Amino acid sequence: MEESSRSHIQAAYTDIDGTVTAYNTIFEFLRFDAAEHARAEEAEEFLAGLRTAAENGVPRSVTNARYFRWWRGRSVTEVAELGERWADLQDGRAADWAFLEPVVSILDAHADSGRRLVAVTASFEPALVRVRRRWPHLELLCTRPLVAGGKYTGGIEEALVGDAKARAVLAHALANNVDLAGSFAYGDHHSDLQFMALAGESLLVDAKLRVSATPVS
Repeated sequence: MEESSRSHIQAAYTDIDGTVTAYNTIFEFLRFDAAEHARAEEAEEFLAGLRTAAENGVPRSVTNARYFRWWRGRSVTEVAELGERWADLQDGRAADWAFLEPVVSILDAHADSGRRLVAVTASFEPALVRVRRRWPHLELLCTRPLVAGGKYTGGIEEALVGDAKARAVLAHALANNVDLAGSFAYGDHHSDLQFMALAGESLLVDAKLRVSATPVS
C-alpha cells in the first residue's frame, strides 16, 4: 500500500535568466516598454540604479521588488498585450534573442519524456511569453506583482529569489504530487542552489563559460 501510494510524477524545475535565455527577461522587457513610450533614457537610469544597488550589496529580493515600481499604475491588460508584442518581435529576430544550451535541449528531452516543466524565476508572466511559446506547457513559479483595480500597484507578493524559490518548489511539488527525488533542477547562480538541492539531479551552469556545466549533488 505504501509503495502504490508513492508519487511517481517527475518534473524539471529551471531558472530562466542566464539558464534558459541569454538575456535578462525583465530588464529587456522594461527596455522594450520604454522604447514604445519614448522613455529610453529614463529606463537606463532606472536599471542603472538597480545595478548599483546590487553592486553595493543590496539583496536580490530588494532589487527585484524595486524593479516592479516601473509598472506602477499600468493596466494589467496593457502590459500583457505588451508582452505579446515583445514576443512577436523576438520571434521575428530569433538570432538576437537566443536560448541557451545545454539546458534548452535538456528541457526538450524532459518534455518529450512527459515530465512537467516548471520555471522558477524572479521574472513575471508578461516578460516570459516567448519562453512559454517555446514550451507551451511550461508552468510558472515567478514573482507576482500586486494588482488593484486592474492596475499594478508597484508592489509584489514576494520576490522569487533564494529561499523563496525553494519554498515555491516545495509547495508546487506537494500540491502536484511531484516526486522531488526523481526530478531535476537547473540554474546559473548560487542563489539557485537552495531550490536545486531539492531535486534528485541538478545542474549548475556557468553563465560565462557555457561548456563548463557542473553537476550538483
